[in-house]
Amino acid sequence: MDIQRIIQRGETQWIEFKKSLSQRKEGCRVLCGMLNTDVGSGMVLFGVSPEKNVVGIAGNLDSAQKTLAQHIRQKFAPSIVPSIEIEKQQGKNVLILSGKRPSEICYYEYDGRAFIKEGSTTRQLSYQEKQSLSRRRNRANHNGPWKCDRCGSIVGMLISMVITEQGSQRSYKCQCGGEYWPTT
Repeated sequence: MDIQRIIQRGETQWIEFKKSLSQRKEGCRVLCGMLNTDVGSGMVLFGVSPEKNVVGIAGNLDSAQKTLAQHIRQKFAPSIVPSIEIEKQQGKNVLILSGKRPSEICYYEYDGRAFIKEGSTTRQLSYQEKQSLSRRRNRANHNGPWKCDRCGSIVGMLISMVITEQGSQRSYKCQCGGEYWPTT
């Protein structure tokens, strides 16, 4: 991982900079928002200012990593096992917190609330948005049977694939123009 290159590019929807570990709550909230995007991954660099200046983190780094890991275990649901690393940049320590949402997890909550990162903004998800994410993401892990929401036809399994910029993906389209959803 080329951290210097990441710092030079600046913050994105999946990369966030925090000056110090005193911003760990905000950093974890942002990571939660990144994990809840469709990409499902993200990275927070502590010891880097939003202006791309490496300011570093000081103190007992082992203790800092343990405290951050404990905070994450207590505040994330379902539990998450992030990567926490220390790298030297310009002679200063940068703590890198990163994670990836497995496909079987619909969304994460941090401190009892679910967030999503949209561009440079992190916002709380509504109850309806959480339900929508659950329904859509559970659909990707469902093996069948399927029922069309328009014509009511039922199929045992979906084998239709569509090629997109993100690679091949299942298509849930019915011939009638509706979409197939898992039957319950």
